[in-house]
Amino acid sequence: MMTESSKKNLAKQATERVLGALNRADEIGGEIRDYLQEKVATDPRYVNARKRIAKLMGREFESRDEVQQAATQRAQKVAAVAATAKTTAKPKQAGYGDPSLKAQIFGKKSCPWTGRAITLLERHKVDYEYLDLEEPEHETKLMPLALETKQNTVPFVYLRGQFIGGFNALSEVERLGQLEVAMMSPDELENAPAHLKKLSIAARPNTDEVAPAESDPT
Repeated sequence: MMTESSKKNLAKQATERVLGALNRADEIGGEIRDYLQEKVATDPRYVNARKRIAKLMGREFESRDEVQQAATQRAQKVAAVAATAKTTAKPKQAGYGDPSLKAQIFGKKSCPWTGRAITLLERHKVDYEYLDLEEPEHETKLMPLALETKQNTVPFVYLRGQFIGGFNALSEVERLGQLEVAMMSPDELENAPAHLKKLSIAARPNTDEVAPAESDPT
């Protein structure tokens, strides 16, 4: 005769088997559902059928692969635009030096050394920008230029955005045969011979406190 304890054990085992069977059925059902969803999402026959149905209803249908492909293409376009913008961006201008200009002269029309600096550049047929610090709209630039360059005389001469000093400093760059190199753009310098790439031109502020050489042509 079966005891009460044996009955409980059998009932427990039966319950566990039933629960196990139900769990397995649920797992199988989930696997079948996932398989069908994957099939409907990727199988060309189902995709084409859904496209036809959507078209009849005046809609458009994109498959999962098409949505992913479109997202990838958008990301690639954004990355390409960002890369182009980075390579074509104008170099950041620091202070009064503008790297996009071959030469800049901040001077005064009443200053003979300013005139000599202009004459030197014109003799070499150099395109330059000149700002007269005696003009009302440019007077306020004198103090910031002095603070930026640590120079207290005019003219302030910049070559490709780099401050080099006044007329005497510009004349020295010319004497050493460095003028053309000093006015090269980054791209031009990149394609220049190796010995020119290593050329370093240091700023020489306040050298105009010494009178310019008398041999300089006027």
